[in-house]
Amino acid sequence: MARTWFITGCSSGFGEAIAKAARALGDNVVATSREAAKLGDLAQIGAYTVSLDVNSPQKDIDALVAEAVNKYGSIDILVNNAGYILEGGVEEVSDEEVRAQFDTNVFGQLAVTRAVLPYMRAKKSGVIANMGSIAGWRGGINCGMYCSAKFALIGITEALRKEVEPLGITVVAIEPGYFRTNFLSGGHKVSPKKTIDDLVPVIKPVKDMFAMYNHQQPGDPLKGAQLIVEALTGTGRCADKRLPARLAIGTDAVAMISEVLEDKKKELDDWKDLAITTDLAA
Repeated sequence: MARTWFITGCSSGFGEAIAKAARALGDNVVATSREAAKLGDLAQIGAYTVSLDVNSPQKDIDALVAEAVNKYGSIDILVNNAGYILEGGVEEVSDEEVRAQFDTNVFGQLAVTRAVLPYMRAKKSGVIANMGSIAGWRGGINCGMYCSAKFALIGITEALRKEVEPLGITVVAIEPGYFRTNFLSGGHKVSPKKTIDDLVPVIKPVKDMFAMYNHQQPGDPLKGAQLIVEALTGTGRCADKRLPARLAIGTDAVAMISEVLEDKKKELDDWKDLAITTDLAA
């Protein structure tokens, strides 16, 4: 029986690739973007394409999800993929710019999840995949706000996973490394209006590195999307595997996460003897 996917941010990158891989399985796909007109390729392969801005009022998102459920009978897999990078130093980004980043990358995902969960709870099954990033493991120069949004998403994902697991619903964060998509260019990456001269020597080399790395990333988005689809459906190479709370995708992701875990363990061990002196006396 065909599953039904609801995927946000399908105009390019992972959203588009996941939608195509899901359709290749014969599944129903509700593919969304702020402008459905940009989803012509997905419409041609049978995806149901609709316009959705994840920053819309909750009632509008609820109505669109209800329309999808009315069309296909259920939503079996939700992929929260919509998002963008806000680069810049922590002091450089304005309150307005930071709030816009969180609105799309965190609160927008929450809004879509709230709309879908009642249907999954009713049938006691479903999978919710939040597109995280290796940025959710370590804060980095020039991308502190993007990293912080991904950190927030991980906290939400891990909490929700525990809350709904008894109801037959699985929640996972997909954490890709660098894949050769357009995510480091165009409207997917925005810069703050303000620049602080004192920070230029620290930030400019990282900004230049991002520019040079654009379209030179090691990850193949088609291979990444195929693995994601197999993981979320429990098919192919992922048959009989239990989805982890955090699923790394890419050689660079595995390497970086391993390094972070080792560094954090060393820091904890270095300070352990002092940390444990702060409890109340027995």
